[in-house]
Amino acid sequence: MLTSKRQALGSKSGNSRFNLLLLEDGEFFLDDFSVFKYPDPVFQCLTFESCVQRKVQGRLKLCTRSIMFEPQDLMQPILKFPFRDMAVSPGAEMFDEETGDLYLSFDCNVVVEMKERNVDHPYVQRVLANSSLYSTKVIFSFMHSKIPDFLEAIAPLWSLAHKKNVLNKIDEEIFLAPVLESRHTDVFDPSLLVDFRERPLLSKGKIVDRIVPLLKFPGTLMLTNLRVYFQPAQINNIGDPVLNFEYTKIISLHKRRHMLKQCGLEVLLEDKQSYFFSFQTMRDRDEIYSTMLKQPSLNQKLQTNCTQEMLRKWQCREISNFDYLAFLNDQAGRTTNDLTQYPVFPWVIADYASSELDLTNPTTFRDLAKPVGALNPDRLAYFQQRFQNMPSGMEAEGLPPPFLYGTHYSTPGYVLFYLVRMAPEYMLCLQNGKFDAPDRLFRSIAATYQSCLSNHADLKELIPAFYDTDNPHLTEWLQNAKNLDLGTTQKLSRVGDVELPPWAESPHEFIERNRDALESEYVSEHLHEWIDLIFGYKQQGAEALAANNLFYYLSYEGAVNLETITDPVERCSFEAQIQEFGQTPKLLFQSPHPSRSQLEMDVTLAPADPVPPLPIVVAAPPPPSAVEVPVRAASTSDPPPPQSRTSSWGFKRPTLVGLTGGLTKNVSGLKASIRRRMERSSWGWAFDATSSTGLWEESLPHYVHSKCITSCLLSKDAKSVFTTSDDGTFKVSSTDDGVVRRSYNSTDAIGCLDLSPDDKYAFFGSADACLFMYALETGRVGKLSPAHSAAVSGVCVLDESKFISSSLDGTLKVWQYGPIGMLSSPLFVYEDCDAPLTCLDVNSEGSIAIAGSEKGSIFVFDLRTNELVSKVKVGDAKITTVRFGMTGANFVCTTADNEMVVYAVSGTSTCKIQIPKGEVVGCMVSDGEFALTGSQDGGAYIWQLNDTESKTQLKQCTVSIPHSRKSAMSALNVSGNGQIIITGSVDGSVRVWSMKKKTARSRLGF
Repeated sequence: MLTSKRQALGSKSGNSRFNLLLLEDGEFFLDDFSVFKYPDPVFQCLTFESCVQRKVQGRLKLCTRSIMFEPQDLMQPILKFPFRDMAVSPGAEMFDEETGDLYLSFDCNVVVEMKERNVDHPYVQRVLANSSLYSTKVIFSFMHSKIPDFLEAIAPLWSLAHKKNVLNKIDEEIFLAPVLESRHTDVFDPSLLVDFRERPLLSKGKIVDRIVPLLKFPGTLMLTNLRVYFQPAQINNIGDPVLNFEYTKIISLHKRRHMLKQCGLEVLLEDKQSYFFSFQTMRDRDEIYSTMLKQPSLNQKLQTNCTQEMLRKWQCREISNFDYLAFLNDQAGRTTNDLTQYPVFPWVIADYASSELDLTNPTTFRDLAKPVGALNPDRLAYFQQRFQNMPSGMEAEGLPPPFLYGTHYSTPGYVLFYLVRMAPEYMLCLQNGKFDAPDRLFRSIAATYQSCLSNHADLKELIPAFYDTDNPHLTEWLQNAKNLDLGTTQKLSRVGDVELPPWAESPHEFIERNRDALESEYVSEHLHEWIDLIFGYKQQGAEALAANNLFYYLSYEGAVNLETITDPVERCSFEAQIQEFGQTPKLLFQSPHPSRSQLEMDVTLAPADPVPPLPIVVAAPPPPSAVEVPVRAASTSDPPPPQSRTSSWGFKRPTLVGLTGGLTKNVSGLKASIRRRMERSSWGWAFDATSSTGLWEESLPHYVHSKCITSCLLSKDAKSVFTTSDDGTFKVSSTDDGVVRRSYNSTDAIGCLDLSPDDKYAFFGSADACLFMYALETGRVGKLSPAHSAAVSGVCVLDESKFISSSLDGTLKVWQYGPIGMLSSPLFVYEDCDAPLTCLDVNSEGSIAIAGSEKGSIFVFDLRTNELVSKVKVGDAKITTVRFGMTGANFVCTTADNEMVVYAVSGTSTCKIQIPKGEVVGCMVSDGEFALTGSQDGGAYIWQLNDTESKTQLKQCTVSIPHSRKSAMSALNVSGNGQIIITGSVDGSVRVWSMKKKTARSRLGF
């Protein structure tokens, strides 16, 4: 029960009202200080001496999002001052020139009041700005600490609250890292050892979080030969300095999952205390688990009841139904330390109207063979019709697999729904300082059961408290003993104690009669049917659908692996889903569970190890006769990818594996239908040497990256800019205002980018040899790691099902993709290049590829025959860019020697321009008639390429884009009609130039 967890929430002072549940989700407590609070002398029209006489003593709590003040007087509320409501950072102010004392002073527009008179009532938010009753100015003096030290600590926290690019908790923790990392290390203090003869078993501690409901306590875990130690970090540290317990006190040890990751470990002691630790990685958890099992003193008392043994005891009536369900919950990872995985028990009684409860009458009981959602036939018909109308097989398009129930039977909200009277502070924490509306609160047993039968959004089962007659807090959750103000319903009924059914005269009798029903003969003979639904073979898949027991895919173990998700927005959305909608228990049985009276125990147990993360789709290679491999093209003979290579496409389910057959085609070369994203066409420019430089309207720079931009593209509708950067991010931003709409973080620099023909997918490669496929509508990401043996230097989409990549390892690879992701093995590998490849382009038909190298050569490949057509030697300098013209008959390249050369595909040079040294080229694009270059001096220049006066010339540009020399240019592109130019710079900024409409009409004939 939650009552046993409260000791972890208070502070070192037993009289303190402050606890971590008063913080926002994602907020951390750092330090507290002894202070006095003063009224505002100006607002109160008082002398400061008078204010001193009215000072209030208390504790100031420094948190990562706010300052909190806990008055010593219990009658006064705790005050919370959010940093986001302080327009100016707190500072020091002198109010008495005679003493020269400094006071902490700040203005805050909003204050939140909590726990007045030490009562858990809904939080009161007061708007101080423009109020005639309250002052926005807040003044404190410190009793023992120095104000300059406090201001130094608070400055980065205030600044973080006012950063516009902090969009989620993960972004926030990145910015907080300098503050938090120094407070949370793996260094264990040996002076904390209880016995000087103890010997540490680890060279250094393991960084962990101790998990309790709705909270986590960071710290360091250390094992010795005698004890387990948890040393709290200086974050959320309001309890004892260290927790320790002997191995001899441990009676059970379980691996757990936490937030869909296999990184948890739970320890149960003799005194029924349990401790749940979440590790940074599964490897750290497994290392601690195995080390603990090796300790002789642990194995002496460790309970090793296996599932089959407990099943035998249950069938032999050696343990009760309650104890067997408690055991199954424990084996399935359910724990009272984690509200997302709280133990789940069934509704067993269906009669809440009779004055007497007849446990011999079958109609008294709920049908345990059906989930709650299927108990009402009319409501089930609605769910089934909705299921039939759901699109199927569109996971990669952002749509989840079809499901019957979008809500779950066990969620944190449901647990606290039942326990609000016993643990109101948890409900206030979960609901942002409010109780639920009175009509939605837990008011009546009968009304709650009726809601579970009729409400489309209510499928909740029960918690152990309904049946636990041994709990010391037996009836606390049914009675409003704390006189909480839970409000009044629309029928003007005051919410107080829970209304019991007629057959129970007291809360104590209600629980006892529930327990009697659970242990009744009817339930004993049918309980196995409910076990099949919750812990068994009807939990998921085809059997779940047949049993009308199919829930939203994210509730199942193995549906998504958070460790593979690096996009902070996507990860936060998954975590929110878990926190709000709960998780299905771990699968325990893969065949029907035997009934209690069944003598045989023919049951198939699920594997003890957790379900592995789902791999990316791997298609079998086509038979040798299906693909003609020319002598010059290397056949893909690599071994299958390792099973640890996974994709973070969260929608992928095992049933989708069959779709891979549609991805593998019987092809010779690449003769599939070609449909490029944007057919190359002439930009329609008609510039000459006398053209005005005022042809373009520029936008303000939009700083979307923190480092050099490496590539940029424009959407077909010209409303979005796609960029990659050395900062390891891919971003989609608005052309108009630069607002970032989508973002993905890689572990290394991203250097190349292309889009699918329909603008639905972005493909990019990174310096750590990985390829990524990003679904622009959903934010889902597929990853091939590694795709090459060196950095990826180029990526080009060929059509709606294939793309090609180049690498510094000297290879080109053709890959296949589809709505469910990328194939893990390339269709073809070209290994003819004798130097690292630095750049790549493909003609508009997707039939010819050109790749530039570090040694000054350009390789031309025919993708239809898989042959190296020619090798063009430009010079000795590195090829920096290559671009096909609109017809594909010629291409343009630039070199590190600042040359720009035009070649026919046959390898014949048609034009060569020596660009002036002051205009060192950093990037280039071309339509075959003109080339647009960006230089390291920040300039953007347009060059005419069809000038036949001289094949080689030192030439001035045709037009220079005005006002472009602000930062070295590193990437650029042009819209298909030539009217928009986008540029990226080394400072991470994006700029947009638009052709003036008057110019377009009069000079260019668009």
